[in-house]
Amino acid sequence: MRSHSRLAAFASIFLVASITTIVSPSVAHAAGTESNLFILDVSGSTDSVALWRNLRVSVTSKLGQPFGNTRIGSIPYRSPVDVSITSVSRNSQNSPIFPIVTNADAKKMWGAVEQVFPSSTDARLKRINEELFGASGVWASQAKIFARSKIIVPTSSACRSSALNSIKRGQFLKSTDPSNQAVLASAVCERIISIAKSLKQADDYFATPVCDPKAVCSDIAGAIYRASSLAADLGGANNGNKLCIAIASDMLNESPGVSTTSILNSKHVAKTATSLESAKATGAKAANSVGIRFPSNVSIRVVIVGIGTGQNPLPLDRNSFLLAYWEGFLTQSGVRQTDQAQSLNQACS
Repeated sequence: MRSHSRLAAFASIFLVASITTIVSPSVAHAAGTESNLFILDVSGSTDSVALWRNLRVSVTSKLGQPFGNTRIGSIPYRSPVDVSITSVSRNSQNSPIFPIVTNADAKKMWGAVEQVFPSSTDARLKRINEELFGASGVWASQAKIFARSKIIVPTSSACRSSALNSIKRGQFLKSTDPSNQAVLASAVCERIISIAKSLKQADDYFATPVCDPKAVCSDIAGAIYRASSLAADLGGANNGNKLCIAIASDMLNESPGVSTTSILNSKHVAKTATSLESAKATGAKAANSVGIRFPSNVSIRVVIVGIGTGQNPLPLDRNSFLLAYWEGFLTQSGVRQTDQAQSLNQACS
């Protein structure tokens, strides 16, 4: 590690720093990272445009301060987060993925802070954290654009001018050398513009129905398989990494090649299962049949919103069988926790 400051440690591998000591790399892995994958069903059986408007609230709620922070006095440690969006479609493994914010953004953001304020004391770190990332800080003032229904990506010059004005309103940052203020403003705006572009791409993709209403276009198993690949990237030697997968879908798996009576046809299973136990066992067999397996050293949570609903909803008395099927499927795949959310803005909260 090149620098002996806590900020450098955080910027390079997100270490959890104590108040009095420099933390070794082994502690970094205990801290882990928080990853969020939002999967939106765009099959003809759902209103994908309306779903996206609601799911978007969950996505943007993660952007208030996605870079995490070191443990500073009374400020608790927060892991950096990453947020990606993809879809359930005809062939979900080929659906585009929109990475909204990544751990690389946190490295770059905290790297800029370390460049301007190397070897900072606890007191200085606390002031930096508040003025850059507090409720009325530099980041918050620029991140307001993410809550707008229509994203307009700012120009670099407009964003930097606005960010510099925010910096100069801070009691601590305003006394920083103008060249250092420019470094911080540029780092903030690079992240703002990158996130805005990604959100706009997702907005444009989900602005109109992606699948024909009559098409067989609900490859849920493929979307989960793809999510397991993302989880594998979080595995390796790390411990403490977490992945929340929010699926906004009726969970009625139907895709090309899946017959009406296949164990992968979750609607058929839910309609014909004689018990919750048998539905759950069938779901487990279905997971085995497609070879989905999440890594054991990543804590996986799946949140389902909209199960059994849609334009051709499952009878209410069969919803519990559908849920049992997917619980069996996901548990067999290595998912530790499966929940339902009442609304999309609660997903991965």
